[in-house]
Amino acid sequence: MSNEKNIRIVRGVSKFAGSVNKDITLKPLLTSDERTLIQGDRNLVLNLSDQFDFERDYCTTYRMYGKLDILYNNIISGETSNSNFLGNMYFTPAHLGCPDPVAYPSNPSAGPPCVGMPTAMAFDFIPTKIYGDSAAASTYSVLSAYTDNWVVYISYISDSNPDEPMRFYTEYDTPSYMDFIASDGIPFTVEVVIDNSGRETMRFTTPVPHGVSPGEYIELQSTPTVGGPPSTANLMTDISLTYTTPGGTFTTQQNLFKVDSLGNEFANTDEYVINVNTVGLDATSIVTNPVGTLKRIINPNNTIESKSNYYSHTHKLITTPNDYTLDRTGFEVGVYNKKGRVFKSKKTPLNFPGTTTILEEYKSYTWVCTLDIDVDGYYDNLNRPLTDLYLTVFPTNRNLMWNYQAAGSPAGYGWDWNFRKIGMIDPFVDNDTNPSNVIQSNNSGVSPLPNSGSTYRGAFVEYNGLELEERIISELGYSLKFNKDVMYEVGTGSGPAGPEFVKSIYKYRPHNRIPIRKLSRSIRTNDALFTAPQYSVYSLADNTFRWRPILPIEFYDDNTNGVSYPYLNNAHYPHHNLEFIVEPILHNYTAQTINVISTFIDDCE
Repeated sequence: MSNEKNIRIVRGVSKFAGSVNKDITLKPLLTSDERTLIQGDRNLVLNLSDQFDFERDYCTTYRMYGKLDILYNNIISGETSNSNFLGNMYFTPAHLGCPDPVAYPSNPSAGPPCVGMPTAMAFDFIPTKIYGDSAAASTYSVLSAYTDNWVVYISYISDSNPDEPMRFYTEYDTPSYMDFIASDGIPFTVEVVIDNSGRETMRFTTPVPHGVSPGEYIELQSTPTVGGPPSTANLMTDISLTYTTPGGTFTTQQNLFKVDSLGNEFANTDEYVINVNTVGLDATSIVTNPVGTLKRIINPNNTIESKSNYYSHTHKLITTPNDYTLDRTGFEVGVYNKKGRVFKSKKTPLNFPGTTTILEEYKSYTWVCTLDIDVDGYYDNLNRPLTDLYLTVFPTNRNLMWNYQAAGSPAGYGWDWNFRKIGMIDPFVDNDTNPSNVIQSNNSGVSPLPNSGSTYRGAFVEYNGLELEERIISELGYSLKFNKDVMYEVGTGSGPAGPEFVKSIYKYRPHNRIPIRKLSRSIRTNDALFTAPQYSVYSLADNTFRWRPILPIEFYDDNTNGVSYPYLNNAHYPHHNLEFIVEPILHNYTAQTINVISTFIDDCE
């Protein structure tokens, strides 16, 4: 034992005559700097690879970064008299700019309103100047320009909402519709057809993937309500079933049906079409084009676990508007050609000088979340550790390009069935008629910007307790339409005082998944609670705890189910490339409404 004090022990007889020897105990001081070395510790060999894997799997800190490519089709034409917007819009016809009474004396309506498309800056993540309503002209700042059109967050799924209101339109021009909530299941229309084998069949058609397999069951729901002309929308809840026994023939009502086959005569329809044999059913009880909602059941003898639950996700923001940086990529340009035109001063309205206006430009950006996100303590809507983070993008509308007046929000919302591309626009996505969004806007844009802890609706989801797995039925979409005080779409009226209804819109996805872990494809079971994870589910049918394990990083249980990303300095670095797509959803479009523009040219070509 080492000690800084010089301690000597002397026997009693050696001290003086007659002294008695005594037992003496010495307690080591806390300042000792040596300890007994166990033999096994001397031979311990550290495996750096195993230690690295242990530390990486134990770490819960994430530093998110990636690349963002914006893709859009700037195709919807509008009219405007707004002086600030006229200096930036792309005029059509291209050879006129606006009506010119000198060059074209036969045109009596000289000057604004002018026809054209919004500038490419309306879709850009870092616009170079103010391009919209003049009320916002004094707010441009180089330092804050990255939040003038869009703002980016990291979010996660914190909860679910089975009571999310939804609407499914069967007809847009009548209109006929069905109101339901998320827990009612998947909307459908149904008809009686004769299949290829000559059998009479009930054919259920869903606007989104139904997730049902042959041999499973569907259960019709009675809770939705329909609106519109009764001849085109009637709720289907059950069907008469006739069966014969020795005691006679009986009729009963049935809402549970076994799925016989999927798909129709067209390719790639299995995910959207369910066929049920009508033997024993009274097909006359199926009215023309009825609507309803259905739920999937795997085993009708165990409906508690095998009947799917339906709900919408609830996203909660983790970061603030200041927790990310956005920069142009150094040497990368978009995969599509840049489109623009040089307009001479004599061909622009209100004596604007000659200008070059870009119609479409596909820029790439790098984004970095400057906040280290520790997911320890975060749990998803099923009480599981987080396996996904989301890159969430909201419109900020500081140029007042998008309509916000009625709803107080620049964005409407809907799911896949609300954005069907059939030449008609679903009224549900119009934020004039459905002012339920919570991204609040005023005449300075969205203010204040959403902050950490705010919650927003998300995808429409199915969860089956027997499979212990969520299935995304439909991602949430946001809709954007022209602000009539800045630009009103061609055909919607003669100015801001014209009729206010949605004709054509732009649609994008606000929540974009970034996987950080994966759940196993297989299910594990255990009889004891203390050996099962906290998110395990107890099965009354099997009397066991059941769960899907979280896979280690860089472990794949098939070709796609797994994650891999760098681990350095006690943090994970997931990289996510996002193709941010803004697509037009058109209604009764004409040659004046849409324009196909050639590549970048000027008036000399």
